[in-house]
Amino acid sequence: MEPLYLVAGQAEAVVNSLGLTDAYRIDVVTVPIGHCAPPSPPTGTGVYRSSLSFGPPDEPPLDPGVYVVVELGDDGTRIQLTPEMQPLDALVHLADRLQDWVIELTHGAARPRCPGHAHPMRASVVGGSAAWTCPARPDHAIASIG
Repeated sequence: MEPLYLVAGQAEAVVNSLGLTDAYRIDVVTVPIGHCAPPSPPTGTGVYRSSLSFGPPDEPPLDPGVYVVVELGDDGTRIQLTPEMQPLDALVHLADRLQDWVIELTHGAARPRCPGHAHPMRASVVGGSAAWTCPARPDHAIASIG
């Protein structure tokens, strides 16, 4: 799972490329393969309840993988990178999900803006690298992700 952890480490570069200038927090959580959700406590017997949880207590246990959690004030997003993802695909997935979150935070601002167009660029794999490309003309604009 280490390559995915390294991809998750690129989250700061991705967020910066999206133009988020406010103070934000990035956490990376790794849930190993073989992690199981805690068994449900027996109903109607005893007064004790025990559970194991990764993440905030009001969220269900996480599936195996690497999670990138980005928080800005009271808003945040959590992106899962699954163990079967290749590092390049994981980076494009991370960039795509972070882009959706930042666009929502900025009420629809094109981030990153495509040069010469009003729309945002799109996270893609180009020539074996993760890149921001123009969705209308992929050869028009290419910028490295991360």
